[in-house]
Amino acid sequence: MTRTRNLILVAGLLASSQAFAIKVETGTPDVSLNINLQLQARYEGDWDGAPYALSSPSGHYNHDFFIRRARLITSGIAYKYFSFYMMLDSPRFGSRGNYGGSTGTEFVQDLFVGYVPVADVNIEAGFLYMPLSRGSLASNTQVQAVEGPGDILFYPLSRGSRETGVQLRGLFLDRRILIRGGVYEGNRQVTAATGTTPPINPQGTPEVAGMVRYNFVGEETGYSYPGIYMDGKTRINIGVGGQYQPKAGGRTATTGGTYYDYSALAADAFVDLALADDMEFATGFGAYRWDWGPNQNNTGNAMGGEIGFRVGQINPQVNILWFNSDTKRFSSFRAAGGVNYYFVKHNAKLQLEFASNVPNGVIEKTPSQKSVVLQAQAAF
Repeated sequence: MTRTRNLILVAGLLASSQAFAIKVETGTPDVSLNINLQLQARYEGDWDGAPYALSSPSGHYNHDFFIRRARLITSGIAYKYFSFYMMLDSPRFGSRGNYGGSTGTEFVQDLFVGYVPVADVNIEAGFLYMPLSRGSLASNTQVQAVEGPGDILFYPLSRGSRETGVQLRGLFLDRRILIRGGVYEGNRQVTAATGTTPPINPQGTPEVAGMVRYNFVGEETGYSYPGIYMDGKTRINIGVGGQYQPKAGGRTATTGGTYYDYSALAADAFVDLALADDMEFATGFGAYRWDWGPNQNNTGNAMGGEIGFRVGQINPQVNILWFNSDTKRFSSFRAAGGVNYYFVKHNAKLQLEFASNVPNGVIEKTPSQKSVVLQAQAAF
């Protein structure tokens, strides 16, 4: 019974509400192995925006067919107390006809080994999803919006909001409190410093990052978090988070030069109400403060969130992303809305979304780009 309970516990900590998985026979009861496949095929049409922008070079309607995400995920449990997880991702494969380079190369998105010393506590080491807010840990294949809040997240030297490190992820006080955080590689000099370029983070001081959440109703045990669960359970929680690393922000203007400290703060809330007659209301919203130092484009305030109401298989939704740079040179705003149709929850769905986007400019002056996205998703 103890062995079975531990296996169920670790499986719950790994899960992110995915109902389907391919179970692989390992030939030993000490190791279980699951394989998940995820595919997002997208048509994207866009128009307007800044003249000669890459997304629409002529300013006229532009067509694009590509694979937004193609993922292979392996996960499992070994020797009762150990978990392992690896996700390979090929993002934006074929976008603008590019089948090579960074957008067409499969790379490791997540890779870690975990240990469960006691119930509801997981210690993980590897290439990890960094905590800050619930939205920053969104499962991009299980959000209501077509895209998560990645465009307003300005981590130093991260890849897909991931960095190498060690973290604790656990539920405490009758699962009311979620604590998630640790130490991570962060930003540091990756090439030899020259006489005119000072070293970044010369001592190699690690980045610290963490998040604390309070669960009013229900709890969330996954490694990443869906925007809507569709499992008949209500969840309501709020949280705060932060990140800090010395000498890892923007470069100072002083002679000889050095780098400012990097820090980030966030506060957010999530509500997922399971209602009668197979209906559900879900919303998540977060506010952020980024500090890369004075007069740095990445220093500023940000907000992002989504809200939707599901009736059976149909889920209308709206979402926004906003970043106001202190310099006003790097601000952005995106407002979008659409509808999702779920054949089999997030495992088989269609998404249609219209958006207006002002990327990396002066919001009041830069022309907005319009887009329509039709995306088909399958997960097994």
